[in-house]
Amino acid sequence: MIDATLSKPDWVEPREYQHDAVRAWSKNGGRGTFNMATGTGKTVTALLTATQAAATLDEIFVIVAVPYQHLVDQWAESVQDFGIDPVRVYESRKKWEGLLQRQLNEFQSGARDAVVAVVTHTTFASEHFQRLLSRTNSKTLLVADEMHHLGAPHLREAFPEHVPLRLGLSATPERWYDDEGTEALETYFGGIVYEYGLERAIDNGALCPYYYVPHIVTLTADETAEYMQLSRRIGRLAGAVQGGIGDADLQGNTSLKHALFKRARIVGTAERKLERLSELIQHSATVEHTLVYCGDGSVEVDEVGQETRRHVDATVDLLRTLGIDAERFTARESQAERERLLNSFECGELQALVAIRCLDEGVDIPATKTAYMLASSTNPRQFIQRRGRILRNHPGKDHAVVHDFIAVPGSGDLGSLDDETFDAERSLIRKELQRVSTFADAAMNHPDAEVPGIPSGQGSLRELKRLYNLRDM
Repeated sequence: MIDATLSKPDWVEPREYQHDAVRAWSKNGGRGTFNMATGTGKTVTALLTATQAAATLDEIFVIVAVPYQHLVDQWAESVQDFGIDPVRVYESRKKWEGLLQRQLNEFQSGARDAVVAVVTHTTFASEHFQRLLSRTNSKTLLVADEMHHLGAPHLREAFPEHVPLRLGLSATPERWYDDEGTEALETYFGGIVYEYGLERAIDNGALCPYYYVPHIVTLTADETAEYMQLSRRIGRLAGAVQGGIGDADLQGNTSLKHALFKRARIVGTAERKLERLSELIQHSATVEHTLVYCGDGSVEVDEVGQETRRHVDATVDLLRTLGIDAERFTARESQAERERLLNSFECGELQALVAIRCLDEGVDIPATKTAYMLASSTNPRQFIQRRGRILRNHPGKDHAVVHDFIAVPGSGDLGSLDDETFDAERSLIRKELQRVSTFADAAMNHPDAEVPGIPSGQGSLRELKRLYNLRDM
């Protein structure tokens, strides 16, 4: 018998809520979704679940499906802690197919008690991996990390119906503007069997408390002119839609999508956001373990607008000008470089990381004390993931501070909007304020309140709600 058994390491002491999650999944017949706040230990909870299933069945084949390659490596390290050296299934199949095939043969012959394969979602849906899956037996568990990704049409078609044990993991299991995909995930994995929300996690000490400071930033005259032009176009294109812009409009109207994308770029890279960031940094007594999330567009770097730079690069330059040791963390950096940056950030050698989206899912950055959200999408998954990632506990960290930048046109420009355009504009502001409400609900302060040692945001949320008739939010 090959020595390969899933077992809990002695140094892992499960919290009571993790025991509750495992019990809920078992009671539901070995199916279900854990809806747990980012940073509360979904990986360990899933491996505790797999360990119990293995003990019940005497043997088990576990498939862990993850969205990104770096998550394969992270999960593999955690699986190793539980006594198994998993097969890492990504990139060229020459690297993994023979090894996985051999281990499955040993498993099926009774020579091996456990096999674990950690696979990217893309490879999971591939013909070669699906062919291997077709040979699995009733003692197989599929764990879907960040399961919302698997709701995409080309991925959910790959769900193996013959696999009996299924566990979905996500802080945001519902797919944004995709009821069909959300329903497919719920049907396959069995729905939510355990929830562990952010406020409960903070109260129980699983995540750290935080202050939330929104900053209302007014667009420049040029930005406002382009923004209003796009808003009028969006208003005309979406005029027939009841209650705002919906899924069908985004999927079927290329012109509308393009206009929304351009307007989002203006909001994400608004010039005065960098000015406000500079003020906040200069006011800070110390800058350490700081994250800055940027837009993916470009900004003008001279007065006549003849030269532009990526927003992320302009932000790094600004921080360095202020004497801050800052580095870019984007898709352009290699995996080795990212690891170097994260290690430098962790130990405090690097004061700030400036990212676009690479830190949204799956990257552990528990040392983060302060975050500046210069740009956010209206997809709630993004800011929920970001918030949970920022609130992870770390030695010497008793709280975190989240600065959220909300760009709006000047109030004097609203009078020039017709009804359809104003409704489209109001819909956008409503989505921005939904993010504010989500962040503010669990914060230690009211979003209009002063935070000790931090200058208050420019403008007033109450005034913004009044201007757009959103006092109910």
